Amino acid sequence: MNSVNWIQSYTLLLRWQGLKFKTILPFVIVAQFFTGIGTIIGLGYLMPGIDSQTAMFLVTGGPTLSLITLGLVLVPQMVAQAKFGGMLDYMRSFPVPRMAYLAADLTIWVLSTLPGVILALVVGSLRYDFKLQFSPLILPAFFLVVLMATSMGYAIALLSPKAELVSVFTNLIIFSLFLFSPINFPIERLPNWLATIHRFLPVKYAADAVRGALVPGYSDKMGLALVVLSAWCLVGLAINYLVSTRRG
Repeated sequence: MNSVNWIQSYTLLLRWQGLKFKTILPFVIVAQFFTGIGTIIGLGYLMPGIDSQTAMFLVTGGPTLSLITLGLVLVPQMVAQAKFGGMLDYMRSFPVPRMAYLAADLTIWVLSTLPGVILALVVGSLRYDFKLQFSPLILPAFFLVVLMATSMGYAIALLSPKAELVSVFTNLIIFSLFLFSPINFPIERLPNWLATIHRFLPVKYAADAVRGALVPGYSDKMGLALVVLSAWCLVGLAINYLVSTRRG
């Protein structure tokens, strides 16, 4: 299929997905906003003193958590629902490229995430009087974080033999993200064994990429973060492609 037909298929699927999700997208936007704000302000109540480093991690960690939980928690649950309800097979019966379906979904989720993330950043910076910069790298950073999380979320749903397992696994993910991931605090606070594991997982690098694009002086970790995120994106996309074509 040539590039023109691929773009046409993507455009039609984007309209289809937009119509399908139009009733829930406002709720997703609100939920993303409150996830970011709840993390930024709620965790602040647990800390008696907020210094500049803590404020940096809270202000940038909340939106990062929103981006990751969207892809690794909400998306696999919705894909699993479509998969086990027969909708995914129905969509795959259309004469369109399999990856165009993922691209259309990704576009919907990116657009639904951005308003809440931007508002959370504004509210968080005002709440803690923390100045943010907006580097030109913010767009590729945000895109890679969402692509990584969404593609891996899709892979979780596609590889799961039962919808109940997706629910259990995503609950475990969100629990681990909030309490045991270096998103809202430095990785040095974790036990050595857990910190070592996180150096191979994408979560730490997602947080580093967002912070590098928003915080002056933090950009020294940006290059490695973008490379690792790109690698995880390729893994997620490869799994999606192989599973989709195998079941085709």
